[in-house]
Amino acid sequence: MNILKKYIDQNNVTKYQISKLSGISQMTLSHATADTKQLSNQTVKVISAVAQALGKTPRQVLDDLIKLENSEG
Repeated sequence: MNILKKYIDQNNVTKYQISKLSGISQMTLSHATADTKQLSNQTVKVISAVAQALGKTPRQVLDDLIKLENSEG
C-alpha cells in the first residue's frame, strides 16, 4: 500500500479535503497516492498540501511518513 495514502487515511482526511484546503489538484493527489508511488518520489508540493490540510508543518508530515514507512518494514 502507498504510505502517503495510508497516512492520509489514518489522519481521517480525504484527497478532496486536501485539494480544497491547499489548492493542489485532485489528479496530482491521485498520482501521489497510487500504489506504485514510492515515498522517496513524493514532491514537496504534495507533502506541503497534506501538511496544510492537517495543520502541520511539511517537516512533521515527512517525519511521520518516514516513521510509518519504517514500521511497515
